[in-house]
Amino acid sequence: MKKIEAIVRKEKFEEVFRALEDSGIGGLTVTEAKGFGHHRNGLQEKMKLDIYADEFQVDKIVETIRKYARTGVTGDGKIAVIDMSNIIRIRDGQTGASAI
Repeated sequence: MKKIEAIVRKEKFEEVFRALEDSGIGGLTVTEAKGFGHHRNGLQEKMKLDIYADEFQVDKIVETIRKYARTGVTGDGKIAVIDMSNIIRIRDGQTGASAI
């Protein structure tokens, strides 16, 4: 299991969201964020997406985000893929991939 964290431009969020929704992912969490990269051009408004995924979904999700979030200009964002040892669904206590 993996957690995918993506920071994308606010103006590209709807396009990324629609593409992910159409791709059949199980779900995602979205947070408004502010930050800056190594160019230090002040705080920029961004959107942060958190997605829990099975190993077989990761490449498709990452490529979808890259395709729809990219403008080719500094500040397009970042994608982090993080290993997870477990996930638990609060409602019914299911664990692992079945809880995604």
